[in-house]
Amino acid sequence: MHLLDYTLKLLGLSETIHRWHGLLAALDADRKERVARYAEEIAATLARAAAALAVLEKDPAAARARREAIRELGRIAGYVEDIVRLLERHLDGRKLAGVKRRLDQLAGKAPVRFAVERADAPRIERLLEAEGYFRALADGLRT
Repeated sequence: MHLLDYTLKLLGLSETIHRWHGLLAALDADRKERVARYAEEIAATLARAAAALAVLEKDPAAARARREAIRELGRIAGYVEDIVRLLERHLDGRKLAGVKRRLDQLAGKAPVRFAVERADAPRIERLLEAEGYFRALADGLRT
């Protein structure tokens, strides 16, 4: 994966999981609530990462913002893995394999650090858009 594609891959992953809404509606109430909670956590994490990148865009030397952005972006793969584990018996193998492949592409320190080092408006917007997809997923699962 080209390092520049990190936030695009993240946005694509969020769009994919959001499109599963219809499939997720068939889950029992407990599983739906668990997925909704994960989606909210991911959304909050993306919001914090976007805020840190906004600081870095203005001040590339802001060490605290850099650490926060790296930490927050690093959390996302773990949350998505939790959702995948929760859904393994409920979604077809192709869908899960696609998400697992994307998670593998997002894993690793180099892509995250590259995205953080190049904090700019388009990357921030992609994170905010991904946040919106996860918030909509959580809201939809609770209605």
